Amino acid sequence: MSKKSPQPTTSPWARRANSTVHGYGLYAAKDIPKGTRVIEYVGEKISKAESDRRDEERRARQEAGDDGCVYLFELNERFDIDGDVAWNTARLINHSCDPNCETEYAKGGIWISALRDIAAGEELNYDYGFDWDNWQDHPCRCGAPTCCGYILKKSQRWRVRRALAQAKAEKKGKTVEGKKADFLTEASPWARVKWGDILRVKARCTTGRKTPRTLAIAESLTSGQLQARIGLVSGASRFFRGGITAYTLDAKVNLLGVNRSEAKACNAVSPAIAEQMARGVAKTLGATVGVATTGYAEPDPDHGVETPYAFWAIVVKPPSSRGRWKVTTGKVTGRNLTRVAMQVKVANKVMRALIDVLAPAGSR
Repeated sequence: MSKKSPQPTTSPWARRANSTVHGYGLYAAKDIPKGTRVIEYVGEKISKAESDRRDEERRARQEAGDDGCVYLFELNERFDIDGDVAWNTARLINHSCDPNCETEYAKGGIWISALRDIAAGEELNYDYGFDWDNWQDHPCRCGAPTCCGYILKKSQRWRVRRALAQAKAEKKGKTVEGKKADFLTEASPWARVKWGDILRVKARCTTGRKTPRTLAIAESLTSGQLQARIGLVSGASRFFRGGITAYTLDAKVNLLGVNRSEAKACNAVSPAIAEQMARGVAKTLGATVGVATTGYAEPDPDHGVETPYAFWAIVVKPPSSRGRWKVTTGKVTGRNLTRVAMQVKVANKVMRALIDVLAPAGSR
């Protein structure tokens, strides 16, 4: 790379576009396998002393109301990399509290590598790993369920939650006891939500298509969890038509067009009923993709069910009006799972199945 006129770094895996998080961002140009070195983080190699000086300048600019973005990266014990240069395309990658990439030191440099499989169209991100000092200077808008509202390394986010809880309690004349105030406990369904899967579903529906796929969801066992997950992601209104939660047989028949006699014979729990629900919600809400779940979230002695189980179905409308809908069904069992854990397991399985079903031909 020429020192006089460096060219911006490029990568076959990434493209630049406007970000819903902040400014510009980098997006997956195609499906990226886990472990792939996506792009190198480059910049000016500077001493530790110079790095400290530049950081003080940055803080002064921030206090004056200017851009306070941080581009300094520790390279080794003697040197840092200042990535605030025009040729460092990787500087556009935004932070996420639930990232799909990570930083990797290799070949004497810094790389941004894929933490998991990334779908074409997903925005690339990594955990900036900021310390607790000056945490209020770095608000976060990543949107992940685990986000504490500020850009901070994962091990320190409990401090923010505690500080915010304490401030709220003080207004009411109360105090917060204990060291940690972690509101995403294992008892909460959101503690097990796969945020990356939600983003990949969005990408599968919207990327590389003149007209986005449209999605509609019918739920029984999962009780609206799939709808709530899709609703979390920015831009959901571009592809999500909505959903119907139908617990009773009458609701499944009247709202989704399920065959009453078939449903009555199996207590509305079978692959065929799941398919009818998926077709029904797609037709009712005018979507090109329909998803449905039905089953037992807990043992049901009245119907001879000792171990919870569920069926799910995904139907995809063909490009041609004369073609047949593509149908995919599956089963999930939940031995020794609580009701909440079973619902989460089924929702996670369906999200992953959606990613696979909507994947372009020839992709991972």
